[in-house]
Amino acid sequence: MTMRRQSIHVHAKLFPCAHSCKYCLMGDKTLARMDSARFSRVVERLLEWEEQNSEAASVGYVLNYTSDYDRATLELIQALDRRFPRRYPPLSGITLGGLRERSRDELREWLLERQTFGCKTVHASLAGVGAVHDRWNGRRGNFDLIMTTLEVAGALGMALGARLFVATSTLADLPALNARLDRLPQNPGGWRYLCPFFYFGWGVRHEDERIDERTRDTLRKWLESLPEGSMRDEVWRSEREWIERIRSEGAEPREFDLIINVDDDNIDALESMSGAAIVDDYRTRTRAAYAAIPTLAELCDRYGDRDGTKIYPLQRCVEMKWLDLHLAEHPTDFERQLTHLQMGN
Repeated sequence: MTMRRQSIHVHAKLFPCAHSCKYCLMGDKTLARMDSARFSRVVERLLEWEEQNSEAASVGYVLNYTSDYDRATLELIQALDRRFPRRYPPLSGITLGGLRERSRDELREWLLERQTFGCKTVHASLAGVGAVHDRWNGRRGNFDLIMTTLEVAGALGMALGARLFVATSTLADLPALNARLDRLPQNPGGWRYLCPFFYFGWGVRHEDERIDERTRDTLRKWLESLPEGSMRDEVWRSEREWIERIRSEGAEPREFDLIINVDDDNIDALESMSGAAIVDDYRTRTRAAYAAIPTLAELCDRYGDRDGTKIYPLQRCVEMKWLDLHLAEHPTDFERQLTHLQMGN
């Protein structure tokens, strides 16, 4: 397989969620004990390598599970970005999932602090209104907290983004949710979009909530009522429609990015390696991981449901579904977390 090092994604899980969303993209969580400084040193080494290999690779990095960084981490990331500017500065936007509860005054101070570090946008994921959203997000009052955070952020001039999850249990709430978002402060650069649950993390548990082609098609006219500029280019496809697309395009071997998850198990080794050695190691291991599983064409032919009408927002979702079916029949020991089919944790 020809590997194009277009992007290197460096992740660490250092900041815990205050609650657990039932559709969490990251699934089961394991919080690292290392501090942000150790992570930043590994990232710095890779960014230094990138300076010498900018035509071959670009490096992006993120800390999560939440955006609730402490000030020391904000300062570390700011220092990295000043030395190695990114096209999309890592502190330019925050997501509101998993945040701890704060009063309105505390939210204002929290957001003002982030503005001093260059934050311009906030993004919320919403699964219905009120109790429906709270049930999906595992915490009473979470919907009100998110709406208050968006309101305060809008009053501070920040652009507001919102992802409205579309599932069988949230459909009835879409008009009311959209109306609530319309009443928030509207600043330039805001966006809004609908999205079915992804087949990632804990989203794999909710196939019964997945909408089908008929529901998708009835939503198309309603989508036109969303604010100008909020539509996305992606086309939601059913499984059978994804199969048609993959087969028509020939399912050529794809070129993949490198995924480097920094955790307590590998931080010592990564700190002892040069940037070039890290990239070479992950390049070799990533090739081996893909070689251990069937190609996309094989997965599609063996496991694709040609009558499947349920909707998946990304091709990656059906690929992951088919791989799960394959692994259930043929358990395989490989580093799934290095591939684009990793489950998010």
